Amino acid sequence: MVMMERFGSPATRLMSVMKSFQVPVRSVQPGDRILLITDDAMDPLVWQGAMAAINEKGGEAVLCMWPRLDHHFADPPQMAIEAARGADAIFALTTTALSDASAGSRAMRKACAGPMCLMEEMTVEILTEGGGRANLDQVKEISALGRRVGEVYDRGKRIHIKSDAGTDLTAQIGDMPPSYHADRWGRIPFGRNAKTGKLAGGTWPWGEAHIEPIPGTANGTVVWEVTAQFPPGRWRNPVALTIKDGRVVDIQGKTEADQVRWFLETYGDENSWLVGGEMALGLSKLCQPYADSVRSWKKHYGAMHFGIGHGADRGKIVSVLRLEGIIEKITMIIDDTVVCENGKILV
Repeated sequence: MVMMERFGSPATRLMSVMKSFQVPVRSVQPGDRILLITDDAMDPLVWQGAMAAINEKGGEAVLCMWPRLDHHFADPPQMAIEAARGADAIFALTTTALSDASAGSRAMRKACAGPMCLMEEMTVEILTEGGGRANLDQVKEISALGRRVGEVYDRGKRIHIKSDAGTDLTAQIGDMPPSYHADRWGRIPFGRNAKTGKLAGGTWPWGEAHIEPIPGTANGTVVWEVTAQFPPGRWRNPVALTIKDGRVVDIQGKTEADQVRWFLETYGDENSWLVGGEMALGLSKLCQPYADSVRSWKKHYGAMHFGIGHGADRGKIVSVLRLEGIIEKITMIIDDTVVCENGKILV
């Protein structure tokens, strides 16, 4: 986080932060009700900028704040779930990840009449110096790349991922509706549903195309070489996950590996060790690699975040915990097509 280290985060950055939310609020109309959820560890400039951007569009922005949760994917407070019942969409601006890996998070999504837009672990620097500064034309370029990657996913039956740090894993893919991935990753985020008129979702920064392995088919080694949601920050030592028939059976490394193992054993369940999450290729060249945050790294061009635990999209693995770690420069092969080679996307 170079800018933050050098200059801090002055209150006057609110102007730039508000501008960074122009794509996420692009379809907000007068009367739309947006619930912003955050916690007391989040930089106030982040949620203030989001509320200001929504207000400028005529939307009704309501803030729901709680003390920072104990860990990533912990259940949000019950009162926050109740607050979601009146919302047309949720902007998740918490410092802990939510996703669908907890019963409370899933309940919040169900209570809301619209999408939960994931923006957890956001920082002022990601918004103003990284992927959050993307304008709509740049988002369209990223989505066009996502569609091309998705088209390869849709045709594929087998994935092989490798990295110089030691990642070498294969898995079966497929069993999804026709054009599922091309449509999903090629769609411009934060629009409105053409049939219902309701707000559509997205994540911010924008910039990934992920695919889930068929449960039980992943075998090999994944090396999280940069960071993960826990322990946070840039790692000094990589963590190697040995995966057999879709389950993590061993974790090797130094201090970081001990921390990952402790996190899974303390907060997870049996299904938290399953490879049911996602293998996600980063697509955005605006996402800086050295922000020391999964929020930025997971969208960084040519990187991959590899998740274990809850597989929200296939819905076949339900766990109480999910954990995502970063591979810096990935080589990805779908059947005989090299999608990405050492961090360079070729499709």
